[in-house]
This record gives sequence, C-alpha cells and structure tokens, in this order.
Amino acid sequence: MQISIRRGVAADAGRAADLWLRARAGAAASIPRTVHSPADVRAWFTGHVEGDAELWVAEDEGDGQRLVGILVLDDDWLDQLYVEPAVTGCGIGLALLDVAKRERPHGLWLWTFVSNEGAQRFYERHGFAEVERTDGRANEERAPDVLYAWSGVVGEDSGLG
Repeated sequence: MQISIRRGVAADAGRAADLWLRARAGAAASIPRTVHSPADVRAWFTGHVEGDAELWVAEDEGDGQRLVGILVLDDDWLDQLYVEPAVTGCGIGLALLDVAKRERPHGLWLWTFVSNEGAQRFYERHGFAEVERTDGRANEERAPDVLYAWSGVVGEDSGLG
C-alpha cells in the first residue's frame, strides 16, 4: 500500500466523516458508541472541521485515492485520529501522528477513553505522557477518559508540562 498524506479540503469532509463513522463502529469493543447521528457527524465535518480546524487525510494511492486515515488538529489539540479498520497496524496512524507533531512542534494535547488501551499504548510509545484521568462527566459519551500531552521539540517551555 502506497500512502500519501495531504491537507484536507472541503470536498474531503464527507469521506472523512464516513471513515470516522466506520472507525468508531469498528472500535465498538474498546470505545463507547458515538452519541451523534451519522448526519450530525457529517455536518460537524463539513462545518467545523473543514472551516475551523485542520483536516489531514491519508489516501491509498494504489486504490483510486481511497481514504484510509484522518487527522483533525484544532489549535493545540489532536482532536481526531482514525484509520480505516481494515488497514490498522500498517503505519497509517503513526504517519498521521508524525504530521500532527510536525504541524505543532511546540506540543499537543489529546483525550482518549480509558477503555481504549490500544490508543493509550500507541500514544505513550510515541512520546505522549498521561496528565489526568477523569470519570467522564465532562465528555459527551460520559465515559472515563485520559488527557495526554506531548511536549514537542521545545521541551519545558511549551506550556504543556
């Protein structure tokens, strides 16, 4: 599989939303179900993600530019990172994470669910440190979560530590 990563454009919002929905459904054993309808997810990608955040897409060049991963950066937050369920474990998530680090060299924050132990191992293996655990009262799914930070290449001056 030959992957290319590029900044998403408005025309990618629908495909990105569909991948997000498939990835969430594929991860049902380790993360809570989404509380949003597919229409709400598509509207969020079309409105907020495309307009107010940064969408990055990973495409399989050998399969007609099929979308295989998405990354959403919102200020200093890694807001979304999802890979097509059929191709997890192929390095796409790491390639997208590398983009996030390149784009935010001063540091990043992210949340993941406590139940998503695979994501926790992934982020910890790639330099993120746990900052806080919550009971989930503040998130939409009402599921316990973990706040992670990556201090970036600047180190202690990043404001994340």
